[in-house]
Amino acid sequence: KVTPMELLTRMVEHHVWLVGEMLTRAERLPDEVLDAPVEISVEGLDDEPTLRSLLSRLVGQLAMWDAAIHDRPYDFGVEKGESVASMRTRLAESGPAFLTQVREIADAGRLDETFVDAICDPPEVFTYGGMIAHVLTFAAHRRTLVCGALIDAGVTDLGAGDPMRWVAEPA
Repeated sequence: KVTPMELLTRMVEHHVWLVGEMLTRAERLPDEVLDAPVEISVEGLDDEPTLRSLLSRLVGQLAMWDAAIHDRPYDFGVEKGESVASMRTRLAESGPAFLTQVREIADAGRLDETFVDAICDPPEVFTYGGMIAHVLTFAAHRRTLVCGALIDAGVTDLGAGDPMRWVAEPA
């Protein structure tokens, strides 16, 4: 039997894995493909998104929320024109750190506890569960756009990045 906590953890594991796989594919693409506009977007979510900016935001989202949880600053400037190699380095740190936080929070039954996000201006209070849901929701949107842009670039082995089978496989 899969518990809600295990399902949530598997969903986050899938997210971190898929972003890493997307970066692996993006490393082989030229700058003109990485920087070409991505035509489908949600107004106000990502301004003039490109494959590069979406990938960097996917990694940055993990790093930003890990920083917020630990009351550390986050420099959004790192995401401007970031190289795929830099994204990979940041994901190697922020992916496991974020996943560890999700596991600890879920294992301790703390999804309804609040924390202050001082990165926001002005600071805001969020629940851990709400923050995780936010990350997965907006990451799913960006991952779908990235998968579509990769397909347009001829990289088809990730398909749409659907977690259905990935989540069902043993960890």
